[in-house]
Amino acid sequence: MPSDQDPTVRFDGREDDYDRYRPGYPDQVVRLLQERGVLTGETVVADIGSGTGILTAMLLRQGARVYAVEPNARMRSKAEARLKGEKNFVSLSARAEETGLADGSVDLITAAQSFHWFDPVSCGREFRRILRPGGSVMLVWNNRLDDRGDFNIAYERLLKEHYADDSRGMTDEELDRRIDALFEGDFERIDYDNYQHLDLDGLRGRLRSSSYCPRPDHPTFVPLMNALEALFQAHQSSGTVSMLYRTEVYLGKLR
Repeated sequence: MPSDQDPTVRFDGREDDYDRYRPGYPDQVVRLLQERGVLTGETVVADIGSGTGILTAMLLRQGARVYAVEPNARMRSKAEARLKGEKNFVSLSARAEETGLADGSVDLITAAQSFHWFDPVSCGREFRRILRPGGSVMLVWNNRLDDRGDFNIAYERLLKEHYADDSRGMTDEELDRRIDALFEGDFERIDYDNYQHLDLDGLRGRLRSSSYCPRPDHPTFVPLMNALEALFQAHQSSGTVSMLYRTEVYLGKLR
């Protein structure tokens, strides 16, 4: 039986909150791809670990054909409902390490909020197999700022006090090594400011969407949610708080 650490099931039961309360990506992400000449109305994209289709939808709006590769059935069904009727949308039940796509079939691979779940060696081999010569890869994360803004700092402290492990299962240094190994050092990194304005329901849903949040039947869930409400009341202005992010983009070609 898969464990809750298995990324194919880790977000089971979180898909509604993920779809509704996770932040989108700044429009600059799409503009960057267009400026670099890697996204046009003719581009074929494999969006790997596509989740509920947050980035997929942005790519489709630019006219690209997008293969949304997602192993989690519940997350994938959210994307299929969101993007129903999009003629350039293809939903695939597959993992990053074995997409099922044909050799040399895509111009661009994207992985939004997902690369850290992949096996680095196997996915690198698969990326190289499905990319056309000269194709590009973009990795992107919305990383919550834990050292800027009174609310963000207090939110980070709350997670630590309640033992909610918000790491990605590895250190930042290990993730940096994996990114560097994928691109063999040949990539550019661009950061953008991003934010969400959240009311209390939105803040609750944002936390519940995270894989590290305890499940509702866990004994720490209610105390965590009570502390979250107290934090909201201490920091809200006109009924909302602002959660600040740094959107990190890594863009390059694979040798």
